[in-house]
Amino acid sequence: MILNSIKNYLDFNIVSPSVKYLSLVAFCTGIILSYFYTILVIIQKYAGYSEFTIGLVASFGPLGLIFSGFFTTKLLKKFGFYKIIFISTVVQGLCITVMLEFLNPYNLAVWFFILGMMGGLTWMTMDTWVNVVSNNSNRGKSIGIYNSSVTTGLAMGPLIVGLFGTSGRIPITVCLILVLLKIGSLISIKKYVNLVSIPEQSTKMKFSIILISPFVFLAIFFAGIEDSAFLSLFPAFMINDFFSDKQIGVYIFIGGIFGVLCQPFVGALSDNFNKRLLVFVLLLAHVTWLILLKMSNSNEMIIIIALMISGFASTSLYTVTLAYLGERINVTDIAFATSLFIIIYEIGEYLGPIIVGFNMNIFGNTGFTNTLLSFAFFSIIFGIIRSLSVSYTHPEPTRPY
Repeated sequence: MILNSIKNYLDFNIVSPSVKYLSLVAFCTGIILSYFYTILVIIQKYAGYSEFTIGLVASFGPLGLIFSGFFTTKLLKKFGFYKIIFISTVVQGLCITVMLEFLNPYNLAVWFFILGMMGGLTWMTMDTWVNVVSNNSNRGKSIGIYNSSVTTGLAMGPLIVGLFGTSGRIPITVCLILVLLKIGSLISIKKYVNLVSIPEQSTKMKFSIILISPFVFLAIFFAGIEDSAFLSLFPAFMINDFFSDKQIGVYIFIGGIFGVLCQPFVGALSDNFNKRLLVFVLLLAHVTWLILLKMSNSNEMIIIIALMISGFASTSLYTVTLAYLGERINVTDIAFATSLFIIIYEIGEYLGPIIVGFNMNIFGNTGFTNTLLSFAFFSIIFGIIRSLSVSYTHPEPTRPY
């Protein structure tokens, strides 16, 4: 089994070419997201905003993304994949420009909501794309490669912050350059994207899809809480421990790159291994990195190791749960199933900064680690109870491959 996974890891020919092209766009999207979030948190922190205010403002992004999930499927049917990604990218560039030019909590909240809607259209469209063009023999690998591109971008954003700093017009200039690069990548892949035939998607909202595996949906809900808390508040956590902007950027980059290197292998492994068990393993990895961070006492080496485990666990959990969902759903329902998956993830992202930011205001940095540990342990306990009480079968859905 392990040897097959290694062979699968090295065989990129089994992945649809359109996934490779789309991964370029995903890479650019990841850079924009992580750079903008990191720079905005640092600017707000130096402007004197509390962690709760920072978290509350950031929560409007996931709220907009949740809202977009209820009409993404219909827009996909009307306009197609390419137009949605292109238009949402242009609007995102406008939002970022306005937010950096006019920095106040009320303005940021409104534009975060719009930015979240455009981000929702982008992510739901790309995630649906990857699931639709994959099959059960290469789905994990395809999502792993795609997600590693996203994670590479997410890791590079904070590194750019560390390299160029936060003074003057640097943030807005860098953001606009990154948006233009993404638009350029979209234009360059248009002819390849248009060659792909996408099956007709149902526009019915089948919320019963959650019952396929409540544990997996709970796991992705936790992932949303942790990912948004990390993006929105981990830089503040580090500033509280007197780390510099450069250190913050470099440390997050190291953790993210480690996660990138793991993604294709984890995806390939999930094609040949029990995905529910992998979800348990990844949740335990989340617990491990948080405990290490809690015990680090500002020790740089321990923090770097913790962030490497975090990079592996966070990106892998999304990959494995999305692959698990894709293999259980009929191809005509993938668009809404993916939207529902991301909606639940984004509900977690919406709540994460609020809950964790509130607890950090009261308890300091321990509020960050203790809150996330509580959610991780709850997810694991629920999964154990569910596994003991339900007999799982894995019927193979009919797919027009």
